[in-house]
Amino acid sequence: MLPLLAVLALQTAAPAIVPDGGRLSEERKCFTLAMARDGASRPIGVTWQTVERDTVNGQAVLRVVVHQSVNGGAFDMRDEFVLEAASLRPISLVNTRQGQVHVRLAYGPDRITGERIENGVSTPIDVPLTGPVWEGNLFGQTFAALPLAEGAEFSLPYWQYDKGFGTFSVRVTGRETVRTPDGRIEAWVVEAGPDEQRSLTYLISTSGNRELGYRAAQGSQALSGDCSSLENPS
Repeated sequence: MLPLLAVLALQTAAPAIVPDGGRLSEERKCFTLAMARDGASRPIGVTWQTVERDTVNGQAVLRVVVHQSVNGGAFDMRDEFVLEAASLRPISLVNTRQGQVHVRLAYGPDRITGERIENGVSTPIDVPLTGPVWEGNLFGQTFAALPLAEGAEFSLPYWQYDKGFGTFSVRVTGRETVRTPDGRIEAWVVEAGPDEQRSLTYLISTSGNRELGYRAAQGSQALSGDCSSLENPS
């Protein structure tokens, strides 16, 4: 058995595993959201998601938009992320609810600043950082950018405007074939979530690291549906 100090030294020397934005592709896709109840599943809305590469102030970035509409727009939430293209570390987030800005964030090297707007009242956000964090509102693309492989496990620190600091828990539990509008696609089965107790089952293609959907006891999200109202809002 290694002495404790030797074990700690090995742990300190181990390289950190972080997302790699180079694994992701630019894409535009629509998901159907479904709710599970009494053993049956029914569609309740759609999610429109886009990933685009861009340059901001000379820095390569990824722009990711995740726009959800449930029950014909009764609930409407849109997240627009700007992320470092290499690491997926967040640069900014704008969260809107029913078309109105709810949270606006800027991620700096040593703090997160911004505001939360509720009922027309703005409350400032100013959170000091002691190390790198990822965006706690961005799940699937963050997991897809990890070096997924059979049996792989990862932990990734995040900050989320409602929950604060936390750690994503990610574990690859196997593979399965997923039916999509583009045909059958081989996927990693990834148990992941904001902590070990609250995980969802994500499906990430083994080739191209495409997010194909997720499932949980409460419902699911799968590639399909009509997102034209979100893609081209009037």
